[in-house]
Parts: sequence; structure tokens; C-alpha cells
Amino acid sequence: MFIEPINTTKDSLELVGGKGRSLARMTNAGFDVPGGFLVTADTYRAFIAENDLQSQILESASPELRDGYPVFDACAEKIRALIMSRSIGDAMSADIKAAYSNLDPEQISVAVRSSANAEDLPDFSFAGQQETFLNVSGEEEVVVAVQKCWASLWTAQAISYRHRNGIDQGVVAMAVVVQVMIPSDVSGILFTANPATGERSEMIVNASFGLGEAVVGGQVTPDTFIINRTDMSLKETVLGPKEQQIVCDATQGIRMEDVAENDRTASSLSDPMLRELSETAARVEALYGGQPQDIEWAFRDGRLRLLQSRPITNLPPQPIEPDWTPVPPAQNVSRRQIVENMPDPLCPLFEDLYLTQGLEAPRRENPEKAIDMVGGGPMFVTVNGYGYQRFDWPNIVKDMDARKKRNEGAVPVTEEEIEAAEFQAFEKELTQQKKNARTAAVADIQPFRESLAEADRAMFEEWYAEQTAQNIDALITIPESENPTFIAFNRTEQNDAVLQKWFDYSKPRLEGVADKYRAMDYKSASAQELYDAICEMAIEEGRYWTDDSSHTFGVAKSTDDQFQTFLRETLPDHNFISGQFLTGIESKAMQANADLFEIAKLVRADKDLTYTVLVVPSPFLFRALYEHEKGAEVLSALKDYLGKYGHQGYSMDFIEPTQIEDPSALFASLKGMVRDPNYHPDNQTKKTKAIREQKLSEISELLTGLQYWQFRFRWWLAFKYNYIREEVAFRFGYTWSILRPMAFELGNRLVEARIFRQSDDIFFLAGDELQVAVHASGNGDTNIDFAALAAERRELREARKRHHPPGTLPPEVSELDAVSFKETQIKNDANSDTMRGFPVSSGTVTAKASVVLGPSDFDNMAPGSILVSPLTTPAWTQLFANAVGLVTDVGSILAHGSIVAREYGIPAVLGVGNGTQRIKHGQTISIDGDAGTVVIHEEE
Repeated sequence: MFIEPINTTKDSLELVGGKGRSLARMTNAGFDVPGGFLVTADTYRAFIAENDLQSQILESASPELRDGYPVFDACAEKIRALIMSRSIGDAMSADIKAAYSNLDPEQISVAVRSSANAEDLPDFSFAGQQETFLNVSGEEEVVVAVQKCWASLWTAQAISYRHRNGIDQGVVAMAVVVQVMIPSDVSGILFTANPATGERSEMIVNASFGLGEAVVGGQVTPDTFIINRTDMSLKETVLGPKEQQIVCDATQGIRMEDVAENDRTASSLSDPMLRELSETAARVEALYGGQPQDIEWAFRDGRLRLLQSRPITNLPPQPIEPDWTPVPPAQNVSRRQIVENMPDPLCPLFEDLYLTQGLEAPRRENPEKAIDMVGGGPMFVTVNGYGYQRFDWPNIVKDMDARKKRNEGAVPVTEEEIEAAEFQAFEKELTQQKKNARTAAVADIQPFRESLAEADRAMFEEWYAEQTAQNIDALITIPESENPTFIAFNRTEQNDAVLQKWFDYSKPRLEGVADKYRAMDYKSASAQELYDAICEMAIEEGRYWTDDSSHTFGVAKSTDDQFQTFLRETLPDHNFISGQFLTGIESKAMQANADLFEIAKLVRADKDLTYTVLVVPSPFLFRALYEHEKGAEVLSALKDYLGKYGHQGYSMDFIEPTQIEDPSALFASLKGMVRDPNYHPDNQTKKTKAIREQKLSEISELLTGLQYWQFRFRWWLAFKYNYIREEVAFRFGYTWSILRPMAFELGNRLVEARIFRQSDDIFFLAGDELQVAVHASGNGDTNIDFAALAAERRELREARKRHHPPGTLPPEVSELDAVSFKETQIKNDANSDTMRGFPVSSGTVTAKASVVLGPSDFDNMAPGSILVSPLTTPAWTQLFANAVGLVTDVGSILAHGSIVAREYGIPAVLGVGNGTQRIKHGQTISIDGDAGTVVIHEEE
């Protein structure tokens, strides 16, 4: 019961733990594993039961709150003291001593290692969280070391790790591995795949002199060897300084000592040793079904011994080398407009139904709405799975061709190269638009005048009466500028008509589709009905954007752009930005924050609820509140909240969950509001009001006469329409919380029909492929199997996530004026510590960065830090309550993050390109929301 041999065949996880099971399997497979024995997890359980410790341990395992965060130090120390204060029973002790004596009658040294039933697993490694005792000699000493291993099941790190990952503290147990100690000459770790890049054709070896604990614990900089798996040849060597090594002490334990000077520059492994190690590692990996392994090893007197093997956790997918050339007919593309809300590679079903069919639906159904581009084809495409908007307008293609000729010499004329008359007509139209813009908005003088407060209107009338220029109205409403932003959405009559169409048509149409399918009993619907519903919702979502929403969005963006351009051109040395003045606008995002604060107040009012909300990790908080005797009111409020806002997603792609499925951001923000007793949404309102009044005061000192009233007009126009951006965005993915349950229902049925392997395979088929699968399931056709295709595409999507999509393709297209003023990413020098982006919200701040790539990282958002993310959508809004600044990879003046950062009064720089790749979580950065710069400070 208490002891199993190292080569036991009773290698269940619950009996011998992760490490013990691995060693038993390798020993039985014939690998050279040091001899020893296993103290079973049942022995631990018996010890706990005999001493009646389980209830005391579980009662003690609750963390205390320190500055609003759960900490486990005190409870860990209490549990350790409990375990060490009890004596191991005579029978247990005798069995351990007997097993030790059987190793060698001379009382040899052993290594005593923990082997918990929840460690060394594919998803949970628990590496370094439980203790190992090396060079232990003597029966009593071994028994004590075993007991210390049991106590290390309850270190602060181990308790916290289980807590964060939802592992029941009551089911964990500890087996212990006792092995003959190998006083190694050289030791280390081998990864059978590159853990940093995911490259499966490489093995990575870290090696240093002495015991491997120096390498595993990061106490030395080891030698690194990269092995080519195809022939086990040495691909690359980086010799580390290896200044110290851990060795066995003379009697008990280990010590650190200096490595001889001449050994520090020598390789720790010879070529024959590397080959033997690599070939052995490949066989170990084969033993585990080809799953990449993290192997601990040691050489002593030239003999290789294996000390441990575990799966590599969080191994990236096999890398791919992307080709960023747009697929014809696309030539010139940019990551802007609606694709700003798609940070990751798109799943095939979304790409087909939304991007290709939905966004093109209005143009396909009404050819007069079609926008002719050179080569034809859709407006939105993908490159390596990432969404892009095409810019293949005739004048852009012409300019790009001219650049090629200048840079590359003579280029053969192609059929696409023109139609000179068409190009000239386009250029004439652009010239005429610029000319028309100068008089387009004169009719807006009267509504502008009426909008002014009484004192301001009197001041304006006095100034206006003194003007003699015949075109004074045109001068006020459209400034002299060559910037193309002033040619569109520049008058209220046009803009109001666009908005009215959205309110009368686009908005109610999408809401009607949502109501239709919300009422559908999808559990009883046929597979074909589910398929039809998914297609209709996805296509209608695309139509929602193309049919008026994009223009409605354009009104807000263009009037904001015009205001920003005026400030930059009129006061180039003062770093004014439109966001300093466009605050105090009611929006769904700010209302959501206010509603969440009301829930936070409910929690704050009760000490027990406060503890639960702050202690329980976000993924498990709903259940904790459900089980809490006082949680009903808070739970009801949360459900109401999600009923209003839960449809919002973290990405436009419906492969990602909506907030109602994954309320991680909601709970991260709720925790922040509860944690800070001084938090109140009114604080943000006061802050942004102070910024606005300060900047208005500065403007009044700098501008007079015509320029001042041009400023007031542009401010009025931008403020008038700024709200509509968030109204439109609030309904992005409006039907996804209805579509996704239907998709999983259909996916499950196709799993039952053995067409899919898992329900989310549905997202990795195109629409017509999914229709084939639906027909096959209805006909009982067992010859259709899409599982392999879905798995291949899933793996490809994961690999593509590792790459950062360029803002424009080809890169030189961004040099054209017609493209550059619409860009949403700025290209930065990879060698500079200063990154440039779009300044969208005023202020400067220096703080630690919280790098948040998606919902799974939301709990990483630390209060008082700068949020660094690929982008933000309305579902991210609640994170802003904890942020003191914002940096995004994608976005510009009217991105969601821009609007919300202004309302929270935090500086923001958007569109830096690859901030999430260059800035590390916890690294100190400085951002200037007026100048549009991000400075990355050296790590301390």
C-alpha cells in the first residue's frame, strides 16, 4: 500500500503522481533511469486521515486579502506547520526505511522528489512549485524528506496555482519519488521541440556542469545547443558563462561552488554526448506517442541517466513562413475600417459568410452600388487569414505602377495598366470634390450660430458683422487645406440624412433578425434550419456594416478627422488633439461602466461578498456567487447587465465568445471597482471636464478672429456626430450570442453523425462545405468526414496567430496620400525604444504595462497600469476602469479605444503596429497622448 518499485506497472496518476508515472513508464521501456522506489499518494492520504488533517487543511487554504488581492503565504505556512507537527505512523515509516535500505545497505544518498497527482500534466506542469531534496542520506533523514515533500504540496505557489486554475484543493495528493542520487558531471534539460518558436524539427538542449537544479532553477546561464532532428546534427551552439555549479555536499544536501575559469568557456557536452542525448530523447518522445517532451537528464562518468520527462506545456504551433502578397485580383490592401475589429486570423466560416458574402451583399444585390476596382472582386479579402480592405482604385493602381517604373526601370505595360481616360476622369473628380468642398457647408452657418450659448452667439455676431469677405461663410465652414479629409461628410444636411437612414433602416433590420432567431427553439430545429439561421445572421451582420453603417460611422470619423486636421495645421507646435474637446458624450460604453458600478456598490456593501468577488478567479465567479448565500441580488444584477451588454464580443469573428459566454473583462473590472473604495465613475467625468476646460482656455489665448470661429465650427460639427460611432459599434456582432449556441448545437449533431470530431469544427468549414455536411447528416451518409480538414485549418489558424499582419500591403502603398490619411497602423523602427502612433487622448503617464491579448488575459489587467492590447471593442470597455493609459496595435482617431480613453480621461496612443510584441507584460513604458509617442524603458 505504501511503497511501489520505480518500475511499477500500477502507474495511475492517483497512485504515483505525474513524475512517478513518467519514471515508471521510462524504466519499463528500458531507459536508463536511476533506481529507487515510490511512496504512493495513498500513503499521503493515509497520513492525513490518521492525523485528521484534511478538514483543517481545507479550512486553512483560504487566502487573506492584501491590498484587495488574494495572498496565500500565511495559509501555506499554517498548513506546512500542521503537516510537519505530526509524526509519520510506524508502519509507514518502517516501509519507507525498508525500501531505502533495499537500495543499498551502505546508506547511499538519494534524491527525494515530489510527485503530485496534479503535476507534470499536458495542461498543468506545476514546475518548481513543490520541493525536491537532494543528496539525502540515512533512514530517518529520508523519512523526514518525504514528510517535507508532503508539506510542499501546500506551498503558497502551489495553492495559488490550483486556485487560479480551478483545481479542487480537496482532491490533490502527493506521491514521492526516492531515487539513487546521481552526482552528475554535467546535466540539464532537453526539449524535443523548440519551446519558444514551436519548431518541431529542432531540439533545444540547455546544459551546465554539476547538478541540473542550477539549470532548472535559472541559477546559471547554461550552454544552449540547437539540434536538427532530421539527422541529429548540431545546428547552433551558444556557450553560456557557467560561472557556478551545484554539487553534492560532503554529508547531506547540496552547495553552490565556482566553476574553474578554464571550464567556463568550454562546452559542457561533447558531440558524441549530444548525439546520444538527442537520439535517446527522440525515443522517449516516441514512447509518449510523439508528444513533445521536456526531459531532465544527467551524465556521470560518461553514462547518460534520465531523471524526468513531462509534456511541454503551452507549446506554440509549428511555425509557418507567411507570404504577405495579396491574392489576385487584390493588389493594394490595408487593415482598416471594419477589419480593425478583427485582430486574429479569421475562421473560414466567418470569412465566407461575413467577409465575402455579407459585406458584399448590398453591392451584389444592387449593381449600381458596386464600386469598380481594377481587377474586379470583393472589397474585403484576407491575406494569411487576416482581414484587409482593398484599395485597388484606378488612381492608386496607376500611382503604384508609376512608382514601380521609377524604382525598377521599364516595366512591361499590362492590360490593367490602363485605360488612361478612366484614370484622368477619376483625378478630375477628386479635384472637383476638393473645389466643391470649399463651398459645401455654407448652409451650416445658421445651425452653428443657433447652437452657440447666448454669450458666445453675441460675440460671434459682433465679429461676423465686421467681416467684409464675400465668402466668409465658406472660410468659416471649410478651412483652406489640401488634406483630403475635408472633401467628404462636410455638411449637416448630408450627414443627417446618412444617420437617419441608419436609424430607419440598418439598425431596425439587424435588430429584427436578432428578434426572429432569439425566439427560435434551436434545440428542436432541424440541421438545415440551423444552417439557414447561421447563414442569415452572418450575412445580415455583414450587410449591416456595408449598407449605411459604414457611412454612418464615416460621418463620425470624418468630422473628427477634420477637427484633428484643423488643430494640427493651425497650431502645429502645440500638440492639440480632437479628443481633448470631444468628451462628455453619452454612450453605451460609459453607461455600461455606470451600470457595473451599481453592481460593485452591492458587493461593497457586504464583507462576505467582497471577499468572494476579490478572491475567486473570474472564470469561476458566477458559480461562486450562485452558491453564496448572499449572492442572489448580485447575480440577478449581473444577469440583467449581460442581458443589455452581453452580446458584445472581443472580436468581430464569431469563433470568439461573446461577453455573455465569457464575462472575464466584466469581472476583472468589477474586482477593480470593489477593490478601490475611492473609485467612482464621476471621478472620470470631473477629470475629462478639467482637461477640456484647460484646453479651451489655451485655445482662446492662441486663436482669434477667423481661426477661432473655424475652431468653434469644427468642434461643433465633430461633437454633433461623435456619439454615433459608439451607437453603430454597440451592434457589431449583435446576433453572435444567438448564432453561437446554434452553431455548437449543429456542430454537436455533426459530431454524433461522425462528420466532425469536435463541435467547433463547424467554424473551420466554408458555407458550402457546411451545407454538404448538413446534407450528409440528414441522409445518413457516413462517407463524409470533415474532421481532418477542420483540424488542419485549426492548426493553420493557430500558426498564423504568431505573425503580425502589416498595416498595408504592399508596404509602399501607404506612401500614397489617398491611403496614408486612412491608415490605422504606423510603421515603427524595430530598433528604436520610441514608438509612434496616433495621439487620440490627451496626457502623459509612465507606468507598468499590462499586456492583454484577449479575454484569457483579462485578469492580467493590473490597476494603475497602461493597457497594451491589439485593439479594443465595446466588450473591453470595463478594463479601462483600471487603466491609466492605453496603447493598441491597430486603431486611429475614431477607434473604440480612442472614444473610451477620452471619456476615462487617460492618455492613449493607438495604431503603433506591434506594441503587443515589443512591450513585455510588467515593463515600464511612458506614453504621450498629445505627441503620439510610446517610450519603452529598459527592464530593471
